Amino acid sequence: MVKCKICDDEFESEQSLHPHLRKHKIRIAEYYQKFFPRRDLFSGDLIKFKNKDYYFSTDFNSRPNMKRWLNDQSPKNAREYTKNLFQARVEKKKLKYSPTQVELRTVMFPPIQCLNLIHGNYYKFCSELNLENRFSDTLPLSKNCLSEKISKDHLISVDSREQRPLKLSHPIEVRTLKFGDYTLDNPEAASNCYIERKSLSDFIGTMSGGLDRFHKEIQKAEEAEAYVVVLVERNLNECSVFNRLPYVSKKIKATPEYIFRNVREIIQKYKSVQFLFVKGRKEASEITKKILFSKGKCRDIDLQLAYDLKLL
Repeated sequence: MVKCKICDDEFESEQSLHPHLRKHKIRIAEYYQKFFPRRDLFSGDLIKFKNKDYYFSTDFNSRPNMKRWLNDQSPKNAREYTKNLFQARVEKKKLKYSPTQVELRTVMFPPIQCLNLIHGNYYKFCSELNLENRFSDTLPLSKNCLSEKISKDHLISVDSREQRPLKLSHPIEVRTLKFGDYTLDNPEAASNCYIERKSLSDFIGTMSGGLDRFHKEIQKAEEAEAYVVVLVERNLNECSVFNRLPYVSKKIKATPEYIFRNVREIIQKYKSVQFLFVKGRKEASEITKKILFSKGKCRDIDLQLAYDLKLL
């Protein structure tokens, strides 16, 4: 039973309590902030209420506040805090793989480069939490980490259904691909890697109404031992607040929280896919060529981390 903190009436669940709060002319956010106050560890401000689960699981109102607080802590305290943070999420979400940069940047967690400073080696830290590492923990990230010769001996294959093909400045052929939008004319030369290009609106549509179809496509890719990089022509910061962008259609009802929850679930479910968010079509074109001619290095590298560090 759940008791109302205002009038002591009892309810079977919080779901039945929440409508009752209208009687007291108090919003759900105000109710929890008043009777269950939680404060930002850095600023001391009340935690912003998005939903009950978020309210009780976060300690900060912003990433900068989290970063500043961690910087103020002793190395021991920073290690203990982030370890407890990870353990709670691993248990709650039943995580199998070490979270990728995209996963960490779309929840209130430090990014991998910050966790490397705190724990020395992010992937070793994840292994200690019994998480399977998707990427190599021995492959050093360096400038142009995908660098391989872009050979004119191979054409880039573009799917015949691709409506807005990238300008690749490379010989192409157009044919129907089983999955993805781009690969090489000889898939073995690309280590069976494929690029799935997405505009922002494509990305939102795929991760909402087109989600079931996308799952089936990735399942087919796994059966063929293929690897798919979902390349989004918009940086991650903008994608994570797309509902605030003036040029995004008001008809879109999906929220960034819903979209990126689906993204995180896909990343944890399929080892043969990762997401990369870049600045625009020009960058997407250059990175597409680098990935396809990387001889499969993209399978071993967290591409979003490498991009964030300006190493692609």
